[in-house]
Amino acid sequence: MRSETDDTRSPDRPTFRGCVFCYSAEWAYYGAKKAARSVSATDT
Repeated sequence: MRSETDDTRSPDRPTFRGCVFCYSAEWAYYGAKKAARSVSATDT
């Protein structure tokens, strides 16, 4: 049973391809990009 929301199912979300270091870096980039989007959306 999956409890993911539509937000976490976005195509931009990193997928695990076998390399833990690459996966961690992709998640860091994804989080930074998502944070920048939320800041720019509220900065009007």
